[in-house]
Amino acid sequence: MSWSRDLAGGLALRLLEPHHAEDLYAVVDANRAHLGGWMSWVEHTRSVEDARKYAVESLRNFAERKAIAVTILKHGKIVGNTGWFNWTESRSGSGSMEIASADIGYWLAQEACGQSIATRSTVALTQLGFAEYGLRRMIITAEPDNPASWRVAERAGYAYEGTLRGVAHWKGRRIDHKLYAACADHWHAPEDAIVGSAPGGGS
Repeated sequence: MSWSRDLAGGLALRLLEPHHAEDLYAVVDANRAHLGGWMSWVEHTRSVEDARKYAVESLRNFAERKAIAVTILKHGKIVGNTGWFNWTESRSGSGSMEIASADIGYWLAQEACGQSIATRSTVALTQLGFAEYGLRRMIITAEPDNPASWRVAERAGYAYEGTLRGVAHWKGRRIDHKLYAACADHWHAPEDAIVGSAPGGGS
């Protein structure tokens, strides 16, 4: 099983596979302070084996159309991860109502921030979801105090729909989420974020 997209500027998206575990873990371990304040999974990723288990589970979820996990590489080096989760597909018995949606998430190593990598990856995944997997709605959520995250949504052409209050409590604080969404019938990739992409083999 493999999936990939090669983007301009030496960027590539590759379906996360177990052989990525060692390099992926090294990036996470080197960026604990950078990532740990926003993402709870960081504190539970303590070994290469944890990363490998995540990759194996991700492939199973992809096969079952539950989620997709994708490594982001720059000139062949892993600099982050992206994908979608909460992948929901259903149709009413009469076929009159269809639901096809997913939530996009992303993170980057600190050294890779500020280069539009997350935005370009999000645009590529949005194109993939709408054009190849039949999704009708894609969602991005980010904490109001994390503008680096929610500005990715804005630059990728997602529309702000409101703030979800009190979605979780973590480390003694309430978590709110700004909600952004794109719908297949009106989303267009922003001209300055369009990515030339072509299918290729996994790496």
